[in-house]
Amino acid sequence: MSTKIRFYLIILFISVFAACKKDNDTMQTEQVEENRFVRLLVADAEDKTITFINPKDGAQSSFQAQFAANNIYPTNSKRFAGVVNTANNHVSFFDSGVEAHGDHAHLKGTPKWALTTALAAKPTHFYSLGNEIAVFNDGDASLSIVTEDKLHTQAQTNHVVVDQAHHGAVVVFANGTYAVTQKDNSISGALPERVKIVNATGQVIHTSTVATKGIHGDAGDGNTAIFGTVGGMLIVKSDGTQSLVNWPSEIGEANWLSTIYYGKGSQKFLGFKSKFGAFVLNPVNNSFTKVVTANNIRSAVFDAEGKDILVLLEDGTVQLYSGSSLIKLQEIKLNVSFGTGALVPNVTATKHFVYVTNPNGGEIIQLERGNFAKQSKIAVAGKPAKIIMLGADFDDEGNH
Repeated sequence: MSTKIRFYLIILFISVFAACKKDNDTMQTEQVEENRFVRLLVADAEDKTITFINPKDGAQSSFQAQFAANNIYPTNSKRFAGVVNTANNHVSFFDSGVEAHGDHAHLKGTPKWALTTALAAKPTHFYSLGNEIAVFNDGDASLSIVTEDKLHTQAQTNHVVVDQAHHGAVVVFANGTYAVTQKDNSISGALPERVKIVNATGQVIHTSTVATKGIHGDAGDGNTAIFGTVGGMLIVKSDGTQSLVNWPSEIGEANWLSTIYYGKGSQKFLGFKSKFGAFVLNPVNNSFTKVVTANNIRSAVFDAEGKDILVLLEDGTVQLYSGSSLIKLQEIKLNVSFGTGALVPNVTATKHFVYVTNPNGGEIIQLERGNFAKQSKIAVAGKPAKIIMLGADFDDEGNH
């Protein structure tokens, strides 16, 4: 090989190496951005402020609720949020202004309060499936019922009494019926012992067939509902079939899973108890699979897609688990302080980011899902506490 040819080969190699290095550097420094139609809604821990955030461009706007210290829940479509104030017997609805249509989304007007309110006694449990919204009111064991498409035209929800007053819950089935808790007074206290199925007028369609020693926590996939009980998980199907599956010894009655979630993206049920742990519940084969147990666990929830599982520990540690394999994907310890009551950090996640509220710090901490070490902060006035994702997790119209 001649000296001239060797020279050209060396120059070519250097050029290719430099080009590859430039591409690698570009990939390493590429900035991950939030999707265009994602919105965050944040409720203050102490006052009436509801903060609406577009994390893509950083824009914020504040809205004043009727009362202070609200709980907030996304509707099934995520266009609206239910703003629940139990202490003041009031539920209102907030419109994000983003309407999703399967694989694309549109801006639909501006962010604003919807017309509909619910005024029943002690609204506590919020549930949404398809177009249906139902709130269980502890004060008179009633349902406040409305459909999403009427939130700007119907002044008040429909009020349907289904039982005697108790600390209850509702699950909406896809066939238009409702699984509601029932108090038979076989145990003392406010917790119910049974579940029955009613229609939209409160008429009983299927009576209870299983008695428990107390129910708290529930979720459903449209056809099957799981209720957390002292003895195990109560499985209720839309056709009225009921069965009680005892907790395994690892859980036991002392640690019964009193909070239940359903993740639409993973098609899994998640059972949780603070200071104990989280388990995936399978009502098909009656199995229980541990996600995590820890005596300092504060919350375990699905991300906004209902796919992966977010865990928050009392020392500020955030963990992300795969909803399919249950393998831990990410973990980081944040410098956040845990208060009590409403001053407890809250967490949600989109496809690209995890968001953790820091009420005492007046901020939301944003973690990149691919690398929790990459984080930024969104300053929010007051004491930002509860947080949910609204809108649609799309980067553009027609794209995921």
